[in-house]
Amino acid sequence: MVNSKYWIVLGLVVLVLFSFSSFGQELKKNIIKQSLSSFAYSTTFELSPKWNLNTEFQERIFLDPVKQSQLFGKSQVNFSPLKDIILGTGFAYYLNSPGDPEFASSFKVPEIRLNHELAYRHKFKNLIVGHRYRMEERFIRKRLNDALIDGYRFVERLSYMVSLECNLVRSKTKDHELSLKLSDGIYINSNGGIIYNTFDQNRFYAGLNYQLIKNLSVELGYINMFQQRISGDEYLNRNIASLAINHRIKMHVKN
Repeated sequence: MVNSKYWIVLGLVVLVLFSFSSFGQELKKNIIKQSLSSFAYSTTFELSPKWNLNTEFQERIFLDPVKQSQLFGKSQVNFSPLKDIILGTGFAYYLNSPGDPEFASSFKVPEIRLNHELAYRHKFKNLIVGHRYRMEERFIRKRLNDALIDGYRFVERLSYMVSLECNLVRSKTKDHELSLKLSDGIYINSNGGIIYNTFDQNRFYAGLNYQLIKNLSVELGYINMFQQRISGDEYLNRNIASLAINHRIKMHVKN
């Protein structure tokens, strides 16, 4: 018989995911719908059993009309002091186009971002439930209409994400495995300069991860981002098709 705790945790996670999505949809006012695609490549360097370095490059593209929405690169150092507990700190550089695809394709707004996070997870037989708490320090270049001006605007953002990973196909050699991934996160702007959009966004993800070989996987997913704009009375509802390649490189010898 399946452990009853398994079903209790699964039910709680599904309830939280549904609640987050409902919360975002209840905020509806003037909603702008957009369709995008994204491609990401990430590498995790296992430096030791407790330390790793993760790097990621990602590009997002508007589909109507076709133009670049966002390009970024980021890196993060992770430390695991205890089993299933991870502390991380990272740096990222973003080039963001404004939320409207009609802006000139060459106009990008630079952003420097620092982040600090705590994550932990519960493991069951074929199921992993994860929780992530993150604080971001964002330095966004100031702009006037479609021109950059001197200085940066500072935004502090807090987020909580709950995730669910379910193994659908298992393998003793850890290759050709198939997993279902679900997650939902809520993002809140917390610094005093925010007037209208304390709620920043709700982000839902669903995807399938296929392990090609032991250290390389491909993930196909769907992202829904429901984001409040800085004006406070407009919201972006973005549907994003995503493709990600994940590479893991072990750089230490197991004792």
